Amino acid sequence: MNAGRARELGLADDDWVWVESHHGRVRCRLATMEGVEANTVWTWNAVGKQRGAWGLAADAPEATTGFLLNHLISELLPQGGEGARRLTNSDPVTGQAAWFDLRVKVTKAAPGETGVWPVFAAATPLPGETASPATLRWTVR
Repeated sequence: MNAGRARELGLADDDWVWVESHHGRVRCRLATMEGVEANTVWTWNAVGKQRGAWGLAADAPEATTGFLLNHLISELLPQGGEGARRLTNSDPVTGQAAWFDLRVKVTKAAPGETGVWPVFAAATPLPGETASPATLRWTVR
């Protein structure tokens, strides 16, 4: 988030914060910078993964301190006129959740409110899936 806006809100780097929309809220760590517009909250959305997914170790940072803003985004746009179909709330090109126009509120988490939320049960391995190695190596020939 913009460093100046964070200061106005009494927030600082590494604070645990709630990011809340009309659809839900997530708890995450705050990072500030000058290079983002003052009224924009930005994230590299791929920083959160479900435990057990993507071959991650159970204690991987993506599963223990990462988060997804997707939990703040409704899957469908609001109902149009009478009889109108509900449309997906996603980018028409990529299909990615429509995070680019989401309004959010950022507030400091209370003392003791740390850790990523929501938390989901670990994904179960697919049939025949083997454990990922701790170190990946490739040989270029």
